[in-house]
Amino acid sequence: MEEDLELRALKLKKLMRLTALKAGKAAQTRREELTFDEALRIVKQNLINRGDEVLEAALEQYPEQARRIIMILAKKILGGELTRRISGEMLMSLFDYLGMPVKLKTRILYYKKGEYKSIADLIKE
Repeated sequence: MEEDLELRALKLKKLMRLTALKAGKAAQTRREELTFDEALRIVKQNLINRGDEVLEAALEQYPEQARRIIMILAKKILGGELTRRISGEMLMSLFDYLGMPVKLKTRILYYKKGEYKSIADLIKE
């Protein structure tokens, strides 16, 4: 009777391992079938602190490389390897590390008499 219970327990453990392996393979194939638009949406949902601005600039300046990086980031997010949100600084550091310095459009504004003006307007005056 005890042997029968032990045998059943072993069979259940083996069945659970096989089920987990199949589920893992199914999840992996789903991650591999990810389209760029889905990957972009997933990455954008995990961006904070001007991360979307850095991502858009990277896509403009390095379209092919940025697309590959977005696909990799999305797979890491779906796989649970990347759990924290990605800030703009982190994303910019990643692109810098990979040899793709992203240049952001910056504007310097000054406040005068209740309105903001750009430095270009100040020089014109």
